[in-house]
Amino acid sequence: MRLDLQVPSFTGFYQGIWDQSENEWIEIHEMKYGEHEDFESLNLIDDWGFGPDYRDKVAKLFAEDYAKIIENCLGVPMEYIGYFIDSPKEYNFRTDRIYATFEVPDYDALVKRLNQLGSLPEYRTELAALIKKYHTSCDGFWSFMSNDIEEWFGLMYDPSNDHYTSYFTGYLLSLMAPEEIEGLNESEYEYVLESTDYHCVEPETDDAKDEWEVYLKYGSVYTDWAVEHPMRHPDPYRPGYNTIDDWEDYKEQFLDYVKEYEKEQKRKAVLAAQPEIPGLFD
Repeated sequence: MRLDLQVPSFTGFYQGIWDQSENEWIEIHEMKYGEHEDFESLNLIDDWGFGPDYRDKVAKLFAEDYAKIIENCLGVPMEYIGYFIDSPKEYNFRTDRIYATFEVPDYDALVKRLNQLGSLPEYRTELAALIKKYHTSCDGFWSFMSNDIEEWFGLMYDPSNDHYTSYFTGYLLSLMAPEEIEGLNESEYEYVLESTDYHCVEPETDDAKDEWEVYLKYGSVYTDWAVEHPMRHPDPYRPGYNTIDDWEDYKEQFLDYVKEYEKEQKRKAVLAAQPEIPGLFD
């Protein structure tokens, strides 16, 4: 059967160290400290980001590493086959979750192994305390799950109770491999920063990509003009509102300017190349 196990420690893409919007903003504005000092003069930098597959790449890292921890700790035949992200419509009560998906040839054998490990004296007391702590109803929280470890031992044998198996596995591994589980969120973040290009920003819309190509070709000629001719400007017909020019029209205006600019540069170059006649202006 297929089994989805929630990856523990991941803090979600909203707020915290994985806050995508905040990280993108930082990386976008870091661009100006490299070879693109006038980068912030681009009109469409709000359309830059980590790319449409950023969350999938991060989730894949978490799921694969969690699968390795499970393999090392449980020693039960189960094949990691993929992952998925479960995101809430609103972030009022919870954040994003990552699940690792496994093909489990003998589900009963897996549950038996979990029960054996969870019953060991070095884990049972703390495991029972974790279940009691996180699954007991209180003011503002109603638990839909049992808070009794003895009941969990039996409930997990029913495949429809795979959410019990998911939580139990996470709690158990946090006791068996505490450094790996508790540090998973931070270690994955450090790996992404130091060993991947996941936090390299790129233009995500066709217009932003086109503007980037214009910038790479014309450099400060474009950004100087863009500062004097912003795409967003006050709407003359609606006080207090701004209007945004169509990119294609805006680019056409700039290219018309470039033609005149290049003519002027050629004229200046010709004048500068003229030989100086001694005494002409004395």
